[in-house]
Amino acid sequence: MAEFIVGNPLRKWARNHRLLREALWRLDFVLVWVITKLARLLPIDTASRFGEKIGSWIGPRLANKTAIYRTNLAIAFPELSSAELDALVTRAWGSSGRVMAEYPHLATILAEDDRLQIDIREPIETYENPARPCVIVTAHQSNWEVVCSAMAKLNIPNASLYSPPTNPLLDRMLLDSRRALNCELLPAENSARLLMRALKQGRTVAMVMDRRVDEGKPVEFFGHDKSSTIMPAKLALKFDCDLVPVQVERLKDAHYRVTFHAPVRPRDTSADETAQAIDMIQQVHHQFEDWIRQQPEDWFCSKRLWSKDKPDKPEESGRDADTNSYAA
Repeated sequence: MAEFIVGNPLRKWARNHRLLREALWRLDFVLVWVITKLARLLPIDTASRFGEKIGSWIGPRLANKTAIYRTNLAIAFPELSSAELDALVTRAWGSSGRVMAEYPHLATILAEDDRLQIDIREPIETYENPARPCVIVTAHQSNWEVVCSAMAKLNIPNASLYSPPTNPLLDRMLLDSRRALNCELLPAENSARLLMRALKQGRTVAMVMDRRVDEGKPVEFFGHDKSSTIMPAKLALKFDCDLVPVQVERLKDAHYRVTFHAPVRPRDTSADETAQAIDMIQQVHHQFEDWIRQQPEDWFCSKRLWSKDKPDKPEESGRDADTNSYAA
């Protein structure tokens, strides 16, 4: 979600002036509150379509975020023409609007059996014995929040990372909706200790990890190095548990398929732990690429992923980080 919506042109001043920043936060809160209130009053599928129209209209008017969307998609899909990129960005904004409008209906997605199709590609112990935890990773695609709903349907207790939006008013609103996910939410900042504690207690941990991470390692993504977290792989290695990529596909409106893919394992077990972790995350990145190519309009890539100055040189890893690196 953009830091400022209504006052986007004033964002540079707002970041340095507390009163202006708080005023813009309130304006954004009112706008989002009205949209989600209307969405709550609508049947879930109608609300999803309503969100798509709102996202397609508001999103392209956020010039800064739209430029980032376009840059990321141009790197991921260099074969697209300028007109095709513009159309894809607009569709992507529409998809993000769907996600926003579906927040008030997360409980319905969990409760109605036909909302979630669950596909398990390779059985692991966790599915039979939820007390044996694993590490779940996914991308900001379709509605990534429903990964927690799928785990709830499988009776897997989990702790999922989230990163609050800058606007504390919107953070409280989102947390209220996320209670329907039936999971423990852990703040992404300094999260390693919390994740290890959850695994020790027998809870699966989950995180969305396609974003740029300032303190990460360079791992190739769409042919260019992206500074990426290797924490999920390190946790899986440390606790001798499975690292499972989970894909979310929007089928129609607020109907989803959630696919639990085969666990990712290091290809060279003689390598040191960091090398094994990087290899595992590289495998995850390749899976993310395949998923995104299947449904590019459903990829929520509103944060800069590659070096701002020279994205065409994989060895260069910029520092344009995103604190929402593992938000769930």
